[in-house]
Amino acid sequence: MLLTHLHLMLNHIPIFGTIVLFFLMGYAVIYKKENLVRIYLWWFVVTALITVPVFLTGDPSSEYLKTFLPGVNNDTIENHETFGYISFIIILILGLSAIIALRLFRNKEIIPSWFKYFFLIVSFICMLAISWTGKTGGEIRHDEITSGNTTVK
Repeated sequence: MLLTHLHLMLNHIPIFGTIVLFFLMGYAVIYKKENLVRIYLWWFVVTALITVPVFLTGDPSSEYLKTFLPGVNNDTIENHETFGYISFIIILILGLSAIIALRLFRNKEIIPSWFKYFFLIVSFICMLAISWTGKTGGEIRHDEITSGNTTVK
């Protein structure tokens, strides 16, 4: 149960982190704020590092749900695991490319524009993937997401 709680507590950080960082990085790239680009690259690394325990606690969480909560849809869990794996790979690529850029361009004043725009494209893809992963995770226990029934009593 501890790993399940840890998974549920930490999984929001990569979701909101990538969304906020994408827009902050976009601002920094568009307005040529080089110091902010470097700061946000470090925050992408931190977000990728936080994603590691989220990913590692995912499988024990699904086993807990399958064992102790009858009626949980296994297909929904498998769908969430698939998107979780894809998102994990993308955010690791993002974090590693941020580290590489910070190391490669540490002695240069400006990080090349091609890298910044490439990074923005990958961070946009990551934002979409990790948001979809969060949505599929919510479908596991939140019937209001899948039923389409929004009646308030």
